[in-house]
This record gives sequence, structure tokens and C-alpha cells, in this order.
Amino acid sequence: EEWLFVYHLLPPKAVVASGCAPNPKSSAPCLRAMTELAPKTRTLRILGSAAVNFAWLACGRLDAWFEVDLNAWDNAAGALLVQEAGGLVTDCKGSPYTLSTRPICATNGLIHFELLEILAKTKATELDP
Repeated sequence: EEWLFVYHLLPPKAVVASGCAPNPKSSAPCLRAMTELAPKTRTLRILGSAAVNFAWLACGRLDAWFEVDLNAWDNAAGALLVQEAGGLVTDCKGSPYTLSTRPICATNGLIHFELLEILAKTKATELDP
């Protein structure tokens, strides 16, 4: 039996993922944050799947992942996977994760608050109006 554990890397070695939905109200905040994060991290990824992002974070292939507009069916199982592996999952403002949370911020736990600060600075905590 093998357990998954998040890896504890700090920027600038962090690998961070985000989403880029076809809706400009959801993609614009993510792209603003990614622009700010690019010079501060090892690399950025857009994998196109919430399930893959959560799984890769849980096993240490990613250090952080955020997206501003997800549904419970996109994130419920993955949030549990990350939490069980030792990571942290909140909304993009830092409030505790619930099934009604749509903007997701999930990390290895060490860089969570730094990522939340960048999301707030770039106004990437929710959909654009």
C-alpha cells in the first residue's frame, strides 16, 4: 500500500498550474495571475483537467493549482485527495473549502498564503464582472 504525499517546494522552484476556461470572465483572472507568477516560479502549466491537477498536486508533480470557476463535480474528490496527501485547499480568498466553493486554490501547504497574496494582488480571486 502506497500513500501520496505532496512535495514541499518553495518558489522559485515551484511548478504551478491554472485553468483557462473559454469564458473570458473566468480566463482573464487566471491569466493575470499567471502573468504575475511566471517570473517567480520554475514553470506554469495549463493541463486542462481539474482531476489531473488535483492528482498531480497530491503526488508532488505540482506545487500549486488555482482556478476561479469550478463546480463541485470538478473538485470534490480532488480536494479530498490533496488534503489527505497533506496539502491545503481553500477558495481563492483563503476561506475554507466546501462543496459550494467555485474559485479553488490548492497547494502543498507551504506556498499557499504566498499564492493567495498574488491572487488578491492580481484580482484573480473570482470571476471578472
